[in-house]
Amino acid sequence: MKIMATAGSSDDSVLSTGGELHCEPCLSDGRTRTVEGFCMECDEYLCQSCLDTHRILRVTKTHHVKRGESLPGTKPNKQAQYCTESYCNFHTDKKITYFCQSHQQLCCDQCVILGHRRCTDVKSIDDYSQELMDSKDFKTTVGKLKSLQSTYTAKINDINRKLEDVDVYYQNAIETFKSEVDKIKMADIEKLKAIIASYECILRQLAAWFDNIDTCTNNKQNKELVVLVFGTKREVDAIEDNVKKLCKDDSIVRYGFVQDNTSLPRLIKAPFLVKTFNVKHERDENTCYIADIAMLKENLILVTDYINSSLKIFNSDTNTIVSYVKLQYQPWQMSVTEKGEVYVTLNDQPKLLHLVSPATDLATFQEIDVDGKCYAVECFNKTLNVLCASPAKALEVDENGKLVRIISNDLCEETIENGTQFVSNPRWSTQDPETGSMYVSCNVKSSITEITSDGQVKLFVRSDQLDSPQGLCMDNDGSILVCRYHRYNNNVYRVKRNGDIQSVLPQYLGYIPHAVALDKSTKWLYVGGESNELRVFQV
Repeated sequence: MKIMATAGSSDDSVLSTGGELHCEPCLSDGRTRTVEGFCMECDEYLCQSCLDTHRILRVTKTHHVKRGESLPGTKPNKQAQYCTESYCNFHTDKKITYFCQSHQQLCCDQCVILGHRRCTDVKSIDDYSQELMDSKDFKTTVGKLKSLQSTYTAKINDINRKLEDVDVYYQNAIETFKSEVDKIKMADIEKLKAIIASYECILRQLAAWFDNIDTCTNNKQNKELVVLVFGTKREVDAIEDNVKKLCKDDSIVRYGFVQDNTSLPRLIKAPFLVKTFNVKHERDENTCYIADIAMLKENLILVTDYINSSLKIFNSDTNTIVSYVKLQYQPWQMSVTEKGEVYVTLNDQPKLLHLVSPATDLATFQEIDVDGKCYAVECFNKTLNVLCASPAKALEVDENGKLVRIISNDLCEETIENGTQFVSNPRWSTQDPETGSMYVSCNVKSSITEITSDGQVKLFVRSDQLDSPQGLCMDNDGSILVCRYHRYNNNVYRVKRNGDIQSVLPQYLGYIPHAVALDKSTKWLYVGGESNELRVFQV
């Protein structure tokens, strides 16, 4: 079909160079098909195939289609068409001519004959339109439309401003992130360069000594050689000592993203596994159950092996057992005093062990009787805070076990404001060296309780995220590192003062952790539990 485009027509896209109309849906798919009709509602030229589809689809089957001589050469003004040509929904070939007020329904001639002959308030569209425009309802509706138009225009402007803010905040976040990561990078580079400079200085000094030794040897200057060697020996000892101090920490910060409860992952300085060593002694009959870990002096680590009823000391430099003792009872938790003495609780026993010199002698200790089955112990100001079970109570005793005071006769009676218990089965503890507060984990209530130096008992944190908290220790910033026992998620969590709880280890442990200890000088975290392995992480 040949069509002449009229001046001002906007339908050039559907016209071929020869002036022939093409089906618009097919043209959008790259096909050219001859037009057979025009859909007034869709405002599209259609080929026969598209017209057939139009008649089948529920959404378009009632649309009005122009064919043959009535096919428009250009697209009609849709707004004008809507205002002048409205067709009945029931009799699709009939125009709307009446309005029934009783039924509030637009009608064609056919509708009036078939369904509204008895209605007394059927009016022509022209009569009703004038009445409608004069009515309060019409003015209210128009006013509401204008109000909505104004509101949504303002909202679009507001959203457009927010779209601009998206870019601003994104750039700020990227710059802040890069700035923080750059700080980590530069700190690592400066530290490592300083260590390299120290080693280079030492190597230059060593080269000079070798030259002097060669000169004295070649010239047979025996006297000078003796003086040089003895002088060098003293300086070497001093150099080695300085190197240990200056170049001890050559680690770099590992960092990466970890999933958090928020919508975004969180950037952390990621801990990494430093080493693993075997804690099983040749006399142990069972797989180890490390219940507690204590840091002694001179890189020595003391552990309690609950299942093998033993105490063991390891050298963290050589990863070897240097001392071992088999006990009559099963040891549980320990507390190390400022003097290096150690108090050890015995599982389900009303007594403690007092080791005066554990670093040199594990076999010599004193038994101290306590009124209760002990589990946790902390030493502060020459007195011991002891946690017992059955009932769960907190006692303060002196170094000989004599009762100083009862902090709580039954911790199960301690509740928060709504009457909920928060501690019933105290098993592990740690202590704030500054305040003397004792922090106690309860695996039944998934909680950590604080017992202050003046004897107040209060909830520190309670969360399902901790699930079944086990052994714990305190970091320099006052946050608490605590083992979490879960069937599928054995990890160590950091509990901050503000209640924030974060996982610490880069991946789940392959065993149930019960004990943690932190070397605060090297930031090495020791993690033990139901395993023959003790793992060390840099945190």
